[in-house]
Amino acid sequence: MQTRNKSTLWLAGCVVIVVSLLAGAIMGGVAGYIAAKEQVSGQEVQPVLASTSPMILPEVTEQPVAVTTPAAVELQSLVVTEQSAIVDAVKQVLPAVVTVVNQGQQGIGSGTGFFISKDGYVVTNNHVVVGARELLVIFAQGGSASAQLVGTAPEFDLAVLKVEGAIPATIAAWGDSGELPLGSHVIAIGSALGRYQNTVTAGILSGFNRELGSLRGLLQTDAAINQGNSGGPLINLAGQVIGINTMVVRGGYSEAEGLGFAIPSNVAMKVVERLIETGEAHPSFLGINYEILNPQLANEEGLSITDGALLHEVIPDTPAAQAGLRPGDVIVAINGQMIDERHPLVSLLLQYVAGETITLDVLRDGQTFQTTLTLGERA
Repeated sequence: MQTRNKSTLWLAGCVVIVVSLLAGAIMGGVAGYIAAKEQVSGQEVQPVLASTSPMILPEVTEQPVAVTTPAAVELQSLVVTEQSAIVDAVKQVLPAVVTVVNQGQQGIGSGTGFFISKDGYVVTNNHVVVGARELLVIFAQGGSASAQLVGTAPEFDLAVLKVEGAIPATIAAWGDSGELPLGSHVIAIGSALGRYQNTVTAGILSGFNRELGSLRGLLQTDAAINQGNSGGPLINLAGQVIGINTMVVRGGYSEAEGLGFAIPSNVAMKVVERLIETGEAHPSFLGINYEILNPQLANEEGLSITDGALLHEVIPDTPAAQAGLRPGDVIVAINGQMIDERHPLVSLLLQYVAGETITLDVLRDGQTFQTTLTLGERA
């Protein structure tokens, strides 16, 4: 009985301590929310002006490593494989991420970017650098450097900067956005609200081929994306960039939450390559009106395939017309990539910019043939 009474008293003491801690955490969270709201309201990006290396938080990342109680040790043993993979992926990519500060005529704004080469090229969103008179990048590990604008592609909301001098040893590697399964773990890294650099959030790939405004073929994720995250990388568990965070939808009639959008890496890679080469990149133009093929439509048209783009119109004097395409043709592949639900024609075309030459696989009268054409520029 004495042993049971001691155990009961010990358990009661633990309950009191836990309740006290929870109460403190709740009050601290509320106070933090109120303070943050007061600091960022209306001028959330202004503090970025004073962003120098002390604003980067290398010390903070060390604090959670401390393990002080047996309970913490026990919890550590319960970490699942996905969590370990997230930690490893962040360690791999984070040093390549930068805060991009835009000093323009309308004031100061900020976003995120990341190094893609040791030549100093940085990728970000076009809307991050619009109107810039001077551009500055702040490194994840501390320090800053001026950056020059290499080129912009407003239609893709992409831009490339060039940083001279000391470049981080780590650069971000591109991944294949077309092969990531729905529901896969993804991680966003960025400078949330322009104040909280090296912010890491995680979620899943919620959708693909989304349209938002003038942008098409976007990836959708429920990873938290906030102002300041624009231009930052969306990565997979292998530490590869599969998207560039660009937009988020909140509020409205449905009080939407968890709707973040990213430019797919397969699109961004092509655009960035062209920006580095020529300073500009424009969406491609084929010159067709078509309908996405499905089993019902294929049956109605007497077709033996159920995936592809059925042409209803070929506009005269366009690349499609010059390549000999006709109404009734079905485009089944571009450069060997089959058109299907995951790879619709519109998304595949976004991976090529005006002036590039592509090869189409086309079904006509039950026979498949190939034709080559040079993509035009959308007016």
